[in-house]
Amino acid sequence: MATMLNVLRTSVRSRLQFTPARPASGAAPAGGEHSGGMDLWKKMSVFVALPALTVCMLNAYLKEKEHHEHPRPEFLPYAHLRIRSKGFPWGDGQKSAFHNKHINALPDGYEDAEE
Repeated sequence: MATMLNVLRTSVRSRLQFTPARPASGAAPAGGEHSGGMDLWKKMSVFVALPALTVCMLNAYLKEKEHHEHPRPEFLPYAHLRIRSKGFPWGDGQKSAFHNKHINALPDGYEDAEE
């Protein structure tokens, strides 16, 4: 066991002694085939990523605008939907934490129903 530890220590020490020193600044070596990488990614971020993000935002906005133009579905009082065996611990106990009176129906119908 002791000889294995000695061999391991010797190999680690020899590996550490022959490791080439890195520049003090931590920068990559200058020149070569990998120079200019930062400029490439900077340009790709500005000319590819930002326009792609803009197109995605426009698409989401138009889809959401189209979604709001649809009429609300008619309320059908199915027995298996909106079962309240125990009220919610806030308010009147009928509305969920993320209740929206225009979209979410209560057990007896929409809140703002035109009668």
